[in-house]
Amino acid sequence: MSAFQTVLWDYRTQGHSARSHPLAAVREELRGLGLPTAREVVAAPNGRRMQYAGLVICRQQPGTAKGVTFLTLEDETGFVNVVVWQQVYAKHTALLRTATFLGVTGTMQVEGEVVHLVARTLWTPEVRLHGAHAQSRDFQ
Repeated sequence: MSAFQTVLWDYRTQGHSARSHPLAAVREELRGLGLPTAREVVAAPNGRRMQYAGLVICRQQPGTAKGVTFLTLEDETGFVNVVVWQQVYAKHTALLRTATFLGVTGTMQVEGEVVHLVARTLWTPEVRLHGAHAQSRDFQ
């Protein structure tokens, strides 16, 4: 198996891989689409408009959050925390609840060390993941 196929096998059988990350294999394609890494997103200043695409590893919709949904997306460089307000959730419910690879366009919200990408729209990235699938942890 190729290195990428080995990573996919790890994800299919264990849900993760210590060898690499599935998005590492498509990083150049993501760069060609103008999509930054998680490391670049979390370094962006407050108020900057950003686009990012990553694997959905966690969805949370706590009862105390008044309808706000929180996502954690990841790539080979780290994590991006995403806030999805009710009106955005309503427009993209199916995609938000089912996507394993998700694109987000939004605005950075930075307060000290707390960094979020506040979603304005969600979309399906036009990148072939070659069958990479990882299960998200959904708390609703």
